[in-house]
Order: sequence, then C-alpha cells, then structure tokens
Amino acid sequence: MMRQHLLLIIAALCAFCLPQQPAHTQELRRILYGTSASPAHLPVWVAKDAGYFEKYGFNVEPVQIRGGSLITLAIITGDLPFSGVGAESVVAARAAGGDVALLACPVAADPVYLITRPEIKSAAELKGQASAVTRYGSTTHFYLRAALQHVGLNPDKDMTVLQLGAGPEMVAALEVGRIAAAALTTRYAIPFLERGWPVLVDLSNTDLVYPSSCVTSSRAFIRAEPKITEDFLRAYVAGIHLIKKDHQFAEKSFSKWLREKDAVIVKKSVSAYARIFKPAPFVPDKGIENVVKDLIRTRPEFKEYLRWPEPFRENGPLKRALQEK
Repeated sequence: MMRQHLLLIIAALCAFCLPQQPAHTQELRRILYGTSASPAHLPVWVAKDAGYFEKYGFNVEPVQIRGGSLITLAIITGDLPFSGVGAESVVAARAAGGDVALLACPVAADPVYLITRPEIKSAAELKGQASAVTRYGSTTHFYLRAALQHVGLNPDKDMTVLQLGAGPEMVAALEVGRIAAAALTTRYAIPFLERGWPVLVDLSNTDLVYPSSCVTSSRAFIRAEPKITEDFLRAYVAGIHLIKKDHQFAEKSFSKWLREKDAVIVKKSVSAYARIFKPAPFVPDKGIENVVKDLIRTRPEFKEYLRWPEPFRENGPLKRALQEK
C-alpha cells in the first residue's frame, strides 16, 4: 500500500511539476531523481540545464519529494534509480535491512543558522518552548538537534519539536510565534538575517560534518548498471565544477528549479553553496559516524556501526568517475 502511494506521488509530480522537455529527449534514457527543496541539490539542476546528463544519454528529471524517508523508500523499492537524500534516512534504512547506499555527498555540512524570535535573548530562554522540523528523522531534525546541543540545550528534553512538513511552513511558524526557534538553511534564513533576528549559532562555523542531499542509489542498481552509475556521477561532478566557475548560470538554475524570485536569496544562496561544494564529493566517514551517534539515542543497537561506514556507502563508482572524466 505504501509503495502504491509512493508511485502515485511520483507520477503526479512528473505529470504536473516538471518543466516540459523537448521531444528529442524521449530518445534518451529517462531517469527520475528525487530531491527536496535544499540548495544542496544544485549540482543536479545545473548538470541538467547545462546538458551534462544528455552527453551520457540520460534525460534526468528532478522530482521534488517531501521527506528523506519517502525518497529513501523510493530507492529501496526500485522506483527511483538515484536520488538526493540526507544520511540520516539512509543509515536508518540500511541498518534495518534496506538496500540503499550513499554514492556522493556535495557538502561537508549545509550552512545552517539557529534563529530565534526577537524576544529571545539567550539559549536558556528556549527551554520549554517549541521548535520545528520538516519531518522527524530528517536532515532538518539532525541540524536542529546539533544546533541545540551546540548552545548547551538537550534537544530531547528542553524543547518541544513539531513536525511541519516543509521549510516554508517552518518559516511561517517562526514569523507568527508558533515556534520560538528554527534551524534554517541559507535560503530560508536570509530574510531573518536581513532583519537582524538573533542567531544563536551558525553551524557552518563549527566542525560539524553531516552528509546531506547525497546522491544515493541501491547496491542492486549499482551492480546491474555500473556504467550508468559512473556516468551519472561524472555529470554530477561536472555540475559542481560549473557552479564554482559560473555563478550566473547556477543562479538561473536555482531560480528555475526552486521557483525563487527573490534575487537576493538566489545570489546569496548560490554564493554560499558554491564556496562549500566539494570538487570530489566523497561520502565523509566522520559524517556517517555523527549520524550513527545521533541514532543511538533511540536505537542502542546502532552501536555496532560506530567507526564502520562501509555498510552505508559505495566509494568505487565515484573514484572511477573521477579517474575517467
């Protein structure tokens, strides 16, 4: 039943949300790629708009899906060959027996700001108040927990965490005072930063490593289609290089795929991510360990995966992709 529901979601998104493709792309191999609204997916959008995927015979269609758990499920069921998803969902699913593996992670960690309501003057004043995430166990949940811990709060006891579904809902809740604080990426944080709202911590200025929006697939697909996997990664890496070289091109892709009309948000978001995108986006072992440590709080059996990243990543395809561009 869950899989049927997921297929309906993907079919609807493909039918109504994607830009129209030229007729000749029907001759290419069609690949659906699940994304969220995170700017960290920019390499896929840029690679598509630059024609890098077409060079390898692919018609990649990015499909925005809310929640890493749904994206991960689509990979496990084989409905999506590749997707961008945070490591939290992947590690949890793999440890539960799901066939899913991280292939490439574009950033060590997103630029994330713990922003509070103007009346909040210190972290201590957040105790007993509410914050929010898109979904429990999502990338936003991990970042919120990390930010609260960084300012000396216990994320399991000191605040009530609401599940609101998406970034715009979190922003609206913070605006009206439904929540007292939120961990926001650059795109959603910029309007608050420009108005001078308090920032308790900027996680990009810490040593936090978290693999977000990573290119993810199943080992079954990687084994069955090694050339497609490596070629996809070649185009993806080329997208990263173009972002770093041509901000204007990247800004057009950002605006198009996120439907963002605010020029300040577009420019500042692209600038922030162009600086931190990794030219060789290998999956960081430290990042996987951070995720495992976070999951241990509710799943003590995850201790067996400490300092054991291999079950969750496949570095071979990216190594070969980088060797043969």
